[in-house]
Amino acid sequence: MTTNVLIGWTEALSVGIPSIDQQHRKIVDLINELNTAMESGETDSALRQIFRELVAYTDQHFRYEEELFERFGYGDAAGHAREHDALRKKVTELKERVDRGDFVLGVEVMSFLRDWLTHHIQGSDMAYASDLLKAGAR
Repeated sequence: MTTNVLIGWTEALSVGIPSIDQQHRKIVDLINELNTAMESGETDSALRQIFRELVAYTDQHFRYEEELFERFGYGDAAGHAREHDALRKKVTELKERVDRGDFVLGVEVMSFLRDWLTHHIQGSDMAYASDLLKAGAR
């Protein structure tokens, strides 16, 4: 299957912490995989499976970031965690609607995921990057 790139990885998305950048790249890849599957007319079950993987991996990534915040004493850990919680709630609701069959993944969802990810990385994640790097995060 050829990939229809919705989000291209660029250095503008790098926070400079290799472990986080690697996880962000995986999220980008999953969003692009979901977009490709949607555009190529994959079955609903295939779309649901990719979406579930995206939701699970994103949650794992958020937990990793929050562990780093605690380990390195990031000052706005609570605010950042609230952003994570808001997205967890939104994507969980979407996943439940998709699983019930009363909502179809489409362009709006893909645009939301793309915009959320790029704004979150370039805003909130960049805000913690220098603090964590100074504290020794890698």
